[in-house]
Amino acid sequence: MASYLPSEWQDDLKMNGLMSVMKERHVNKVDYDRKLRFWTDAIYGSCIGEKNATFNLLELKKRFRRNDRVPASLDVILDHLKKKGDVITIGEWRDRHSSWVGWGFSKTKGWMFGASSDSEQLLHLPTIKKLGQEILDIYNEELRSEIDCTGEVVTYNEMFDRASNIISKIETFDIVLEHLNDIGELTVGTTRNGEKVLKFKDNGSEDPVKFTEADASVVDIRKAMNKLDREIQQLEQKVKKYDEQCRACLRTGDKGRAQNFLRQRKRAEKDIADKDVQYQKLLTMLHQISSAKNNKDVLQAYKSGTAAFKATLARQGLSPDKIHETMDDVVNSMDEYKEIEEAISSPFVNANGFNDADLEQELEDLISDNKKNESVHLPEAPTNRFGLFDKEVTPEEDQLEKRLARLRQAI
Repeated sequence: MASYLPSEWQDDLKMNGLMSVMKERHVNKVDYDRKLRFWTDAIYGSCIGEKNATFNLLELKKRFRRNDRVPASLDVILDHLKKKGDVITIGEWRDRHSSWVGWGFSKTKGWMFGASSDSEQLLHLPTIKKLGQEILDIYNEELRSEIDCTGEVVTYNEMFDRASNIISKIETFDIVLEHLNDIGELTVGTTRNGEKVLKFKDNGSEDPVKFTEADASVVDIRKAMNKLDREIQQLEQKVKKYDEQCRACLRTGDKGRAQNFLRQRKRAEKDIADKDVQYQKLLTMLHQISSAKNNKDVLQAYKSGTAAFKATLARQGLSPDKIHETMDDVVNSMDEYKEIEEAISSPFVNANGFNDADLEQELEDLISDNKKNESVHLPEAPTNRFGLFDKEVTPEEDQLEKRLARLRQAI
Protein backbone atom coordinates (compact mmCIF):
# COMPACT_ATOMS: atom_id res chain seq x y z
CA MET A 1 0.00 0.00 0.00
CA ALA A 2 1.42 3.34 -1.08
CA SER A 3 1.98 5.82 1.73
CA TYR A 4 -0.04 8.51 -0.01
CA LEU A 5 -3.27 6.47 -0.14
CA PRO A 6 -6.01 7.82 2.19
CA SER A 7 -6.84 6.19 5.50
CA GLU A 8 -10.18 4.88 4.13
CA TRP A 9 -8.24 2.61 1.76
CA GLN A 10 -8.22 -0.27 4.26
CA ASP A 11 -11.93 -0.01 5.02
CA ASP A 12 -13.62 -2.52 2.68
CA LEU A 13 -17.12 -1.21 3.27
CA LYS A 14 -16.25 2.40 2.50
CA MET A 15 -14.04 1.55 -0.44
CA ASN A 16 -16.67 -0.66 -2.08
CA GLY A 17 -18.92 2.36 -2.27
CA LEU A 18 -16.16 4.75 -3.37
CA MET A 19 -14.95 2.41 -6.12
CA SER A 20 -18.43 2.05 -7.59
CA VAL A 21 -19.86 4.02 -10.49
CA MET A 22 -20.84 7.63 -9.80
CA LYS A 23 -24.44 8.38 -10.66
CA GLU A 24 -25.53 11.73 -11.98
CA ARG A 25 -25.45 14.47 -9.35
CA HIS A 26 -29.18 15.18 -9.65
CA VAL A 27 -29.87 11.53 -8.82
CA ASN A 28 -27.81 11.39 -5.59
CA LYS A 29 -26.13 14.70 -4.75
CA VAL A 30 -24.59 13.50 -1.46
CA ASP A 31 -22.99 10.37 -2.96
CA TYR A 32 -21.75 12.29 -6.01
CA ASP A 33 -20.10 15.03 -3.93
CA ARG A 34 -18.57 12.50 -1.51
CA LYS A 35 -16.91 10.48 -4.29
CA LEU A 36 -15.83 13.62 -6.15
CA ARG A 37 -14.15 15.02 -3.05
CA PHE A 38 -12.48 11.69 -2.17
CA TRP A 39 -10.97 11.02 -5.60
CA THR A 40 -9.97 14.67 -6.13
CA ASP A 41 -7.97 14.56 -2.89
CA ALA A 42 -6.63 11.08 -3.75
CA ILE A 43 -5.30 12.25 -7.14
CA TYR A 44 -3.62 15.26 -5.55
CA GLY A 45 -2.07 13.12 -2.82
CA SER A 46 -0.82 10.57 -5.33
CA CYS A 47 0.89 13.27 -7.42
CA ILE A 48 2.69 14.60 -4.35
CA GLY A 49 3.54 11.05 -3.25
CA GLU A 50 4.82 10.04 -6.68
CA LYS A 51 6.74 13.37 -6.89
CA ASN A 52 5.29 13.81 -10.35
CA ALA A 53 2.54 16.12 -11.61
CA THR A 54 2.02 14.35 -14.96
CA PHE A 55 -0.11 11.25 -15.48
CA ASN A 56 -2.75 9.69 -17.67
CA LEU A 57 -5.88 7.73 -16.93
CA LEU A 58 -4.12 4.37 -17.28
CA GLU A 59 -1.51 5.40 -14.70
CA LEU A 60 -4.23 6.55 -12.29
CA LYS A 61 -5.97 3.21 -12.58
CA LYS A 62 -2.71 1.47 -11.66
CA ARG A 63 -2.15 3.80 -8.71
CA PHE A 64 -5.63 3.19 -7.33
CA ARG A 65 -6.04 -0.49 -8.11
CA ARG A 66 -7.40 -2.27 -5.04
CA ASN A 67 -7.21 -6.02 -5.16
CA ASP A 68 -8.90 -6.79 -8.49
CA ARG A 69 -10.86 -3.55 -8.74
CA VAL A 70 -10.12 -0.13 -10.20
CA PRO A 71 -12.17 3.02 -9.57
CA ALA A 72 -15.12 2.96 -11.95
CA SER A 73 -15.50 6.72 -12.32
CA LEU A 74 -11.99 8.14 -12.70
CA ASP A 75 -12.90 9.42 -16.17
CA VAL A 76 -15.78 11.40 -14.65
CA ILE A 77 -13.45 12.83 -12.00
CA LEU A 78 -10.91 13.89 -14.65
CA ASP A 79 -13.60 15.56 -16.76
CA HIS A 80 -14.67 17.54 -13.72
CA LEU A 81 -11.08 18.57 -12.94
CA LYS A 82 -10.56 19.66 -16.56
CA LYS A 83 -13.67 21.84 -16.46
CA LYS A 84 -12.53 23.29 -13.14
CA GLY A 85 -9.08 24.07 -14.60
CA ASP A 86 -7.10 21.90 -12.20
CA VAL A 87 -6.09 19.46 -14.96
CA ILE A 88 -4.97 20.29 -18.51
CA THR A 89 -3.21 18.34 -21.19
CA ILE A 90 0.55 18.58 -21.66
CA GLY A 91 -0.11 19.91 -25.15
CA GLU A 92 -2.20 22.78 -23.78
CA TRP A 93 0.54 23.69 -21.35
CA ARG A 94 3.19 23.64 -24.09
CA ASP A 95 1.09 25.84 -26.34
CA ARG A 96 1.09 28.46 -23.58
CA HIS A 97 4.87 28.19 -23.11
CA SER A 98 6.13 27.58 -26.63
CA SER A 99 9.04 30.02 -26.21
CA TRP A 100 10.22 28.72 -22.85
CA VAL A 101 14.01 28.25 -22.89
CA GLY A 102 13.89 25.57 -20.22
CA TRP A 103 11.59 23.32 -22.20
CA GLY A 104 12.88 19.78 -21.86
CA PHE A 105 9.69 17.85 -22.60
CA SER A 106 9.06 16.92 -26.23
CA LYS A 107 5.84 18.13 -27.82
CA THR A 108 5.57 14.86 -29.69
CA LYS A 109 5.74 12.65 -26.61
CA GLY A 110 1.96 12.45 -26.36
CA TRP A 111 1.70 11.14 -29.91
CA MET A 112 3.45 7.91 -28.96
CA PHE A 113 0.40 6.89 -26.95
CA GLY A 114 -1.99 7.22 -29.86
CA ALA A 115 -5.34 9.01 -29.80
CA SER A 116 -6.82 7.14 -26.87
CA SER A 117 -8.00 9.40 -24.08
CA ASP A 118 -6.80 6.83 -21.52
CA SER A 119 -3.18 7.48 -22.55
CA GLU A 120 -3.42 11.26 -22.97
CA GLN A 121 -0.78 12.92 -20.82
CA LEU A 122 -2.32 15.28 -18.27
CA LEU A 123 -0.89 17.85 -15.91
CA HIS A 124 -2.17 18.45 -12.38
CA LEU A 125 -1.84 22.20 -11.77
CA PRO A 126 -2.40 22.22 -7.94
CA THR A 127 0.60 19.88 -7.69
CA ILE A 128 2.69 22.23 -9.85
CA LYS A 129 1.82 25.16 -7.57
CA LYS A 130 2.63 23.13 -4.46
CA LEU A 131 5.98 21.98 -5.85
CA GLY A 132 6.79 25.52 -6.99
CA GLN A 133 6.38 26.79 -3.43
CA GLU A 134 8.58 23.97 -2.14
CA ILE A 135 11.29 24.89 -4.68
CA LEU A 136 11.17 28.46 -3.35
CA ASP A 137 11.42 27.12 0.21
CA ILE A 138 14.53 25.10 -0.72
CA TYR A 139 16.08 28.15 -2.32
CA ASN A 140 15.31 30.43 0.64
CA GLU A 141 16.55 27.95 3.23
CA GLU A 142 19.63 26.57 1.48
CA LEU A 143 20.83 29.00 -1.18
CA ARG A 144 19.69 32.60 -0.68
CA SER A 145 22.29 33.39 2.00
CA GLU A 146 25.30 31.86 0.21
CA ILE A 147 28.65 32.98 1.65
CA ASP A 148 29.64 34.56 -1.69
CA CYS A 149 26.50 36.78 -1.64
CA THR A 150 25.35 35.58 -5.08
CA GLY A 151 22.90 32.91 -3.99
CA GLU A 152 20.17 33.98 -6.40
CA VAL A 153 22.11 32.33 -9.27
CA VAL A 154 21.93 28.52 -9.25
CA THR A 155 22.75 26.00 -11.93
CA TYR A 156 19.87 23.97 -13.31
CA ASN A 157 21.52 20.66 -12.35
CA GLU A 158 22.27 21.77 -8.79
CA MET A 159 18.67 22.87 -8.23
CA PHE A 160 17.32 19.62 -9.63
CA ASP A 161 19.62 17.64 -7.30
CA ARG A 162 18.42 19.66 -4.31
CA ALA A 163 14.78 19.12 -5.31
CA SER A 164 15.14 15.38 -5.90
CA ASN A 165 13.35 14.59 -2.64
CA ILE A 166 10.17 16.32 -3.90
CA ILE A 167 10.40 15.95 -7.72
CA SER A 168 11.31 12.70 -9.44
CA LYS A 169 10.78 13.55 -13.12
CA ILE A 170 12.71 16.09 -15.18
CA GLU A 171 9.49 16.92 -17.08
CA THR A 172 7.74 17.95 -13.87
CA PHE A 173 10.79 19.94 -12.80
CA ASP A 174 10.77 21.89 -16.09
CA ILE A 175 7.08 22.66 -15.76
CA VAL A 176 7.53 23.84 -12.17
CA LEU A 177 10.26 26.20 -13.38
CA GLU A 178 7.92 27.48 -16.09
CA HIS A 179 5.28 28.15 -13.44
CA LEU A 180 7.77 30.05 -11.28
CA ASN A 181 8.77 32.06 -14.33
CA ASP A 182 5.09 32.85 -14.98
CA ILE A 183 4.67 34.33 -11.51
CA GLY A 184 7.94 36.26 -11.71
CA GLU A 185 9.97 34.28 -9.16
CA LEU A 186 12.80 33.21 -11.46
CA THR A 187 14.12 33.12 -14.99
CA VAL A 188 16.37 30.72 -16.88
CA GLY A 189 19.49 31.67 -18.79
CA THR A 190 22.48 29.94 -20.32
CA THR A 191 26.21 30.37 -19.91
CA ARG A 192 28.67 30.72 -22.78
CA ASN A 193 29.11 26.94 -22.59
CA GLY A 194 25.37 26.35 -22.99
CA GLU A 195 24.72 25.34 -19.38
CA LYS A 196 21.26 26.23 -18.07
CA VAL A 197 21.22 28.52 -15.04
CA LEU A 198 18.35 29.61 -12.78
CA LYS A 199 18.20 33.13 -11.43
CA PHE A 200 15.76 33.70 -8.58
CA LYS A 201 14.14 37.01 -7.76
CA ASP A 202 16.11 39.17 -5.37
CA ASN A 203 14.33 40.13 -2.16
CA GLY A 204 13.18 43.73 -2.07
CA SER A 205 13.53 44.24 -5.83
CA GLU A 206 10.47 45.20 -7.85
CA ASP A 207 12.23 44.80 -11.19
CA PRO A 208 11.57 41.70 -13.35
CA VAL A 209 14.16 38.96 -13.02
CA LYS A 210 16.73 39.20 -15.82
CA PHE A 211 19.65 36.94 -16.60
CA THR A 212 22.80 38.95 -17.41
CA GLU A 213 26.40 38.37 -18.43
CA ALA A 214 27.39 38.97 -14.82
CA ASP A 215 25.17 36.07 -13.76
CA ALA A 216 26.86 33.79 -16.31
CA SER A 217 30.23 34.95 -14.98
CA VAL A 218 29.16 34.05 -11.45
CA VAL A 219 28.57 30.47 -12.57
CA ASP A 220 31.99 30.30 -14.26
CA ILE A 221 33.72 31.72 -11.18
CA ARG A 222 31.98 29.23 -8.92
CA LYS A 223 33.09 26.37 -11.15
CA ALA A 224 36.68 27.54 -10.93
CA MET A 225 36.36 27.88 -7.14
CA ASN A 226 34.92 24.37 -6.84
CA LYS A 227 37.78 23.01 -8.94
CA LEU A 228 40.34 24.79 -6.74
CA ASP A 229 38.63 23.51 -3.63
CA ARG A 230 38.83 19.91 -4.82
CA GLU A 231 42.49 20.34 -5.74
CA ILE A 232 43.27 21.85 -2.33
CA GLN A 233 41.61 18.90 -0.61
CA GLN A 234 43.65 16.46 -2.70
CA LEU A 235 46.88 18.33 -1.91
CA GLU A 236 46.04 18.32 1.80
CA GLN A 237 45.72 14.55 1.62
CA LYS A 238 49.13 14.39 -0.08
CA VAL A 239 50.70 16.58 2.61
CA LYS A 240 49.36 14.25 5.25
CA LYS A 241 50.63 11.19 3.36
CA TYR A 242 54.13 12.69 2.72
CA ASP A 243 54.42 13.67 6.37
CA GLU A 244 53.59 10.14 7.49
CA GLN A 245 56.08 8.63 5.02
CA CYS A 246 58.80 11.08 6.10
CA ARG A 247 58.33 10.14 9.76
CA ALA A 248 58.35 6.43 8.92
CA CYS A 249 61.69 6.79 7.07
CA LEU A 250 63.18 8.68 9.99
CA ARG A 251 62.16 5.89 12.35
CA THR A 252 63.95 3.34 10.13
CA GLY A 253 66.98 5.59 9.72
CA ASP A 254 66.48 6.14 5.98
CA LYS A 255 67.37 9.84 6.04
CA GLY A 256 67.64 10.20 2.23
CA ARG A 257 64.11 9.07 1.57
CA ALA A 258 62.88 11.14 4.49
CA GLN A 259 64.37 14.24 2.88
CA ASN A 260 62.70 13.38 -0.43
CA PHE A 261 59.27 13.03 1.21
CA LEU A 262 59.87 16.26 3.11
CA ARG A 263 60.60 18.10 -0.16
CA GLN A 264 57.38 16.75 -1.71
CA ARG A 265 55.44 17.80 1.36
CA LYS A 266 56.88 21.33 1.14
CA ARG A 267 56.04 21.49 -2.57
CA ALA A 268 52.44 20.38 -1.88
CA GLU A 269 52.10 22.94 0.92
CA LYS A 270 53.27 25.67 -1.45
CA ASP A 271 50.74 24.54 -4.05
CA ILE A 272 48.03 24.69 -1.40
CA ALA A 273 49.03 28.23 -0.48
CA ASP A 274 49.04 29.32 -4.14
CA LYS A 275 45.67 27.79 -4.87
CA ASP A 276 44.23 29.28 -1.70
CA VAL A 277 45.34 32.73 -2.88
CA GLN A 278 43.61 32.09 -6.22
CA TYR A 279 40.49 30.91 -4.41
CA GLN A 280 40.40 34.06 -2.26
CA LYS A 281 40.79 36.27 -5.34
CA LEU A 282 37.83 34.59 -7.02
CA LEU A 283 35.80 34.92 -3.84
CA THR A 284 36.66 38.63 -3.73
CA MET A 285 35.43 38.98 -7.31
CA LEU A 286 32.10 37.41 -6.36
CA HIS A 287 31.77 39.84 -3.46
CA GLN A 288 32.55 42.73 -5.79
CA ILE A 289 29.88 41.56 -8.23
CA SER A 290 27.41 41.40 -5.36
CA SER A 291 28.46 44.84 -4.09
CA ALA A 292 28.02 46.32 -7.56
CA LYS A 293 24.49 44.93 -7.64
CA ASN A 294 23.77 46.33 -4.17
CA ASN A 295 25.18 49.72 -5.17
CA LYS A 296 22.88 49.70 -8.18
CA ASP A 297 19.93 48.95 -5.91
CA VAL A 298 20.91 51.77 -3.55
CA LEU A 299 21.29 54.20 -6.46
CA GLN A 300 17.91 53.17 -7.77
CA ALA A 301 16.46 53.74 -4.30
CA TYR A 302 17.98 57.24 -4.27
CA LYS A 303 16.43 57.98 -7.64
CA SER A 304 13.05 56.67 -6.56
CA GLY A 305 13.22 58.64 -3.31
CA THR A 306 14.14 61.84 -5.14
CA ALA A 307 11.33 61.37 -7.63
CA ALA A 308 8.86 60.70 -4.82
CA PHE A 309 10.06 63.79 -2.92
CA LYS A 310 9.70 66.01 -5.99
CA ALA A 311 6.26 64.58 -6.68
CA THR A 312 5.23 65.29 -3.09
CA LEU A 313 6.44 68.90 -3.35
CA ALA A 314 4.55 69.32 -6.61
CA ARG A 315 1.34 67.92 -5.12
CA GLN A 316 1.68 70.27 -2.17
CA GLY A 317 2.30 73.24 -4.47
CA LEU A 318 5.85 73.77 -3.20
CA SER A 319 8.66 75.14 -5.35
CA PRO A 320 11.64 77.48 -4.74
CA ASP A 321 9.94 80.34 -6.61
CA LYS A 322 6.70 79.95 -4.70
CA ILE A 323 8.55 79.72 -1.38
CA HIS A 324 10.55 82.91 -2.12
CA GLU A 325 7.35 84.66 -3.17
CA THR A 326 5.61 83.56 0.01
CA MET A 327 8.52 84.67 2.20
CA ASP A 328 8.49 88.11 0.51
CA ASP A 329 4.79 88.34 1.28
CA VAL A 330 5.51 87.43 4.89
CA VAL A 331 8.13 90.18 5.18
CA ASN A 332 5.75 92.74 3.65
CA SER A 333 2.98 91.62 5.97
CA MET A 334 5.27 92.00 9.01
CA ASP A 335 6.25 95.52 7.92
CA GLU A 336 2.60 96.46 7.56
CA TYR A 337 1.86 95.01 10.97
CA LYS A 338 4.64 97.12 12.53
CA GLU A 339 3.18 100.24 10.94
CA ILE A 340 -0.23 99.31 12.31
CA GLU A 341 1.20 98.83 15.81
CA GLU A 342 2.98 102.20 15.68
CA ALA A 343 -0.22 103.89 14.53
CA ILE A 344 -2.23 102.32 17.32
CA SER A 345 0.29 103.19 20.03
CA SER A 346 0.73 106.85 18.91
CA PRO A 347 -1.05 109.57 21.04
CA PHE A 348 -4.60 110.49 20.06
CA VAL A 349 -5.08 113.95 18.44
CA ASN A 350 -8.55 115.48 18.77
CA ALA A 351 -10.49 117.21 16.07
CA ASN A 352 -8.99 120.68 17.03
CA GLY A 353 -5.51 119.33 16.41
CA PHE A 354 -4.50 119.25 20.09
CA ASN A 355 -2.60 116.38 21.59
CA ASP A 356 -4.36 114.99 24.70
CA ALA A 357 -1.07 114.13 26.38
CA ASP A 358 0.19 117.67 25.95
CA LEU A 359 -3.03 119.05 27.38
CA GLU A 360 -2.82 116.74 30.39
CA GLN A 361 0.75 117.84 31.08
CA GLU A 362 -0.14 121.50 30.80
CA LEU A 363 -3.05 121.06 33.20
CA GLU A 364 -0.77 119.39 35.77
CA ASP A 365 1.66 122.30 35.48
CA LEU A 366 -1.12 124.80 36.16
CA ILE A 367 -2.27 122.93 39.23
CA SER A 368 1.26 122.92 40.63
CA ASP A 369 1.64 126.62 40.04
CA ASN A 370 -1.67 127.39 41.79
CA LYS A 371 -0.62 125.41 44.84
CA LYS A 372 2.56 127.42 45.10
CA ASN A 373 0.80 130.81 44.73
CA GLU A 374 -2.13 130.24 47.09
CA SER A 375 -1.67 131.40 50.76
CA VAL A 376 -4.39 129.95 52.94
CA HIS A 377 -4.44 131.31 56.55
CA LEU A 378 -5.97 128.86 58.97
CA PRO A 379 -6.29 129.22 62.73
CA GLU A 380 -3.70 127.52 64.83
CA ALA A 381 -4.59 124.19 66.17
CA PRO A 382 -6.06 124.28 69.66
CA THR A 383 -3.91 123.16 72.49
CA ASN A 384 -6.70 121.38 74.33
CA ARG A 385 -7.98 118.00 73.34
CA PHE A 386 -11.47 119.19 72.36
CA GLY A 387 -10.35 122.13 70.31
CA LEU A 388 -12.71 124.50 72.14
CA PHE A 389 -10.91 127.03 74.33
CA ASP A 390 -7.54 127.33 75.79
CA LYS A 391 -8.57 127.14 79.45
CA GLU A 392 -7.90 124.91 82.34
CA VAL A 393 -9.43 121.52 82.04
CA THR A 394 -11.65 120.36 84.81
CA PRO A 395 -11.41 116.84 86.24
CA GLU A 396 -14.71 115.95 84.63
CA GLU A 397 -13.53 117.16 81.25
CA ASP A 398 -10.26 115.34 81.66
CA GLN A 399 -12.12 112.16 82.52
CA LEU A 400 -14.31 112.65 79.49
CA GLU A 401 -11.28 113.15 77.26
CA LYS A 402 -9.71 109.90 78.47
CA ARG A 403 -12.89 107.98 77.75
CA LEU A 404 -12.95 109.48 74.29
CA ALA A 405 -9.35 108.39 73.72
CA ARG A 406 -10.19 104.80 74.74
CA LEU A 407 -13.13 104.78 72.37
CA ARG A 408 -10.86 105.89 69.55
CA GLN A 409 -8.41 103.15 70.34
CA ALA A 410 -11.21 100.60 70.43
CA ILE A 411 -12.31 101.72 67.01
